[in-house]
Amino acid sequence: MPEQSTAPSVTERTGRGVLDLAIRCGEVIFASGASAEDATATMLAVTRAYGLKGCEADVTHTVITLTWDDPASNDTITRSRNVKYRTLDYTRLTNTSTLIGELLHDPLPLVEARLRVNSIITARPIYPWPVRRVGWSLVGAGAAFLLGGGPLVVVAAFAATFFVDLLTSKLAKTRMSVFYQNLAGGAVGPLVAAVVHYIDPTANSSLVVVATIIMLLAGVTSFGAVQDVLTGFYVTGTARVLEALLITGGLVAGVAGTTMLLARFGLVLDIAPYMAPTFSDLPLLLVAAVVTIIGFALAVEVPPRAIWAVSVLGIAAYLVYTGGIAAQFGVGWSAASAAVIVGVLSAVASRIVRTPPLPLVVSALVPLVPGLILFRGLLELSAGSIDGLLSMLEAASVAVALAAGALLGQYLVQNALGPARRIQRRFVGPLMGVQVRLGRKRDEKI
Repeated sequence: MPEQSTAPSVTERTGRGVLDLAIRCGEVIFASGASAEDATATMLAVTRAYGLKGCEADVTHTVITLTWDDPASNDTITRSRNVKYRTLDYTRLTNTSTLIGELLHDPLPLVEARLRVNSIITARPIYPWPVRRVGWSLVGAGAAFLLGGGPLVVVAAFAATFFVDLLTSKLAKTRMSVFYQNLAGGAVGPLVAAVVHYIDPTANSSLVVVATIIMLLAGVTSFGAVQDVLTGFYVTGTARVLEALLITGGLVAGVAGTTMLLARFGLVLDIAPYMAPTFSDLPLLLVAAVVTIIGFALAVEVPPRAIWAVSVLGIAAYLVYTGGIAAQFGVGWSAASAAVIVGVLSAVASRIVRTPPLPLVVSALVPLVPGLILFRGLLELSAGSIDGLLSMLEAASVAVALAAGALLGQYLVQNALGPARRIQRRFVGPLMGVQVRLGRKRDEKI
């Protein structure tokens, strides 16, 4: 006997309420840095949980649309929302993912579910603002130490990134364009580097600039952009890529403009020859990588229960990256290999710490952000060398390699044990912004 459907009958009024709940969940997921595919899967999962069939969802960067064909009246009911905010808040992402999992197992009354979503959106940050600001400073200090900076450079990087976060936060409250926010933030690094050079001319002061670049690039949601492009959401993916390029362009303009201004006063920033990581220095490098990862986790509000997991994943990533460099695989392939490993391991860690894979992957790969390559390209361009364009392309290729490698690792796991093999006719990539069930039971949805 065929299995009978247990989905409740849905009235038009209830259907509108379900659509509103689903689209609000999708908005939170998407605005927190997840891909359009994650947002779409989220909305369709919620509508299925409440018995709505025949729903269609669409995401076009700033507008989320959800439609339902009411079988009783044959009318098409549409809900849409503008994405008015974008912020890396991984606690909000995690809490929304947890709520969706609860709704799939035992749907709450609509009123109660909507109150839960509202409480997630309006909840106070789990880390006070001084902790989050210090977190960004630790990203800069850890990056400077990771690249070989001495005590003075590390302290200066900590101070520079602290001031960058303070400045960009103040500008964000004035609703200034993110391009100008990053332009102002990019100008801070060379100025602090000039102070370091004045105090100690022998110090590698340019690493202060690199640290601020890494700190600012770490907040760029390149993972969601690459995932959108790779999974067929070309309009949304292209828009997010352009947004990332705009943010990076502001950063480049700020750094390059201030660097040229300092050159007019006789201070020419230069980067010492790049020293590839070696196994002899690995213990100190791993400490620096963990400091960078923990700082980023605090800044973007990764849940406390997951901080140990992102640290372990980050150590694994840096070990693989160092091994690839030692084997002369090149920076791009070494970064991609590290990202694949993180993508695979994060599928397991996600189940342990009850957190979506996205916060784990992004946090673990922050030490591999190509800030040094980008700054080298800027210096080469300012000197009139065509090699600067090659360095800029190399930086872009490393960023894409990190995102694509992590997505590949997740896809390998989810295609074998998770939702990718069951919903592949609708979606073509892994789910990163929501928690997924890994197993071969046919009745599991996501």
